[in-house]
Amino acid sequence: SRVPIFDSSFSLFFSSSFNIYIHTHTHAHEYMMPKLKAVFFDLDDTLVPTSVYDVRAYADVKASVITWVGKIQLDVDKLVADFKEKFVKAPWDPEYKTDVFTWRSRVWEHALKLQDVENAEEVGLKCQKCFDDNRMGTFPLYDCVKDLTEYIKSKGLETCIITNGHHRVQRDKLEACKAYTLFENIIVGGEEVLAGRKEKPDGSIFVKACKYAGCLPSEAIHVGDSLGADIQGGINAGLLATVFINVKARDMSTIQPMPTYTIKHITELKEIIDKLLVV
Repeated sequence: SRVPIFDSSFSLFFSSSFNIYIHTHTHAHEYMMPKLKAVFFDLDDTLVPTSVYDVRAYADVKASVITWVGKIQLDVDKLVADFKEKFVKAPWDPEYKTDVFTWRSRVWEHALKLQDVENAEEVGLKCQKCFDDNRMGTFPLYDCVKDLTEYIKSKGLETCIITNGHHRVQRDKLEACKAYTLFENIIVGGEEVLAGRKEKPDGSIFVKACKYAGCLPSEAIHVGDSLGADIQGGINAGLLATVFINVKARDMSTIQPMPTYTIKHITELKEIIDKLLVV
């Protein structure tokens, strides 16, 4: 298998002046789009249906937790809602002093205590282990991803995964879905943060991907499901185009920032790639 490329530091040496090429003809000046050389991808809900696996894992916790709390009449829907409310505010320790499993177990513990569960600490650990085992136990990429990456490579294009999130969580996901077998270049935003750099939507992480791919920002596109991280990040970096995967079927007439292209599923990406290659 190919070993992912990682880099500890580099300079931002690409200039935005490359964003437009001017081709001179005898009688006219025409603006020509740069040729596509690389395709960058988000991970969650782009290459892998993480949200679907999350729903499945929460359902497993709901079914299992009843047996762990004794005679208490537990409202499992409230339990998960209370967990999510606290989790979304801080999914891991922002100071990185507590490991992510323990941190999330304590979020379950908090939710359990709201329903007066006496052995909340013990059950919280079981809830998080149940969630992790269910989600990571079966965490495959979309079926189409292998074919898509082969197609991209057949066109002479480079690829890179750029994923935000806690370094340990994202590395576990990448291992579980076997992303390393298809992608040589992988950048985890959480590792950038730990190294004193920034994750999406900061343009520097995309420029780092360009270094790996051997291209200019104006020769790469980025595909993802987050307007704030993926689309805004691609715009910040001056990429050739951004592709928004509209997983939640949002009304595109009102969203910001506006992506270059919008698709419902990653299977539609080939058409966009072909379009950019013939420009």
